[in-house]
Amino acid sequence: MKEQINQWWLPVVVGVLLTFTAIFLITQPVGAFLGLTILFGWLIFTSGGFNLVFAIRNRNSYTFWGWDLMIGIFEMVIGVALLFQPELSAESLILFTGFWLTFSGVARISGSFMLKKLGVTNWWVNLLSGILTLIFSFLIIINPIFGMFSVVYLVAIPMFISGVIGIVFGIQLKKLNEL
Repeated sequence: MKEQINQWWLPVVVGVLLTFTAIFLITQPVGAFLGLTILFGWLIFTSGGFNLVFAIRNRNSYTFWGWDLMIGIFEMVIGVALLFQPELSAESLILFTGFWLTFSGVARISGSFMLKKLGVTNWWVNLLSGILTLIFSFLIIINPIFGMFSVVYLVAIPMFISGVIGIVFGIQLKKLNEL
């Protein structure tokens, strides 16, 4: 006798939540971006708090605890500044995304030449994606509106795909139970 898979419906529920959240983000990009900037500020503040606790709790056994203490204080100050100045948080999030994609694009381009050297036949796909990522990153950095929509869609599109995959996975589990 085959075992039943319990709670097959949980991936479906999560998938539906992710899908509807993604649709909300796509249809309300300005509000979604504002929410992401607030989240960005809280994440930096929280990271600082954890670094602070880590440094203080390990000051007797960790030689470099002072660095973690300074980083924690710095992150908490930056987090508070971002939370109380949403425009600064918005600009920071756009610039962070733009520079992150710049470095990612450069890494892909350089990696593609390594792939070519190793004899990989489709090395040019990595090169092309690196060039496109680099162009995209420059557009984000020089045009804040483009950057704002890009950040929202960079979150919403994978969220939507994950949601649909979760729904399909849950339905497949249910069908396995019916066999």
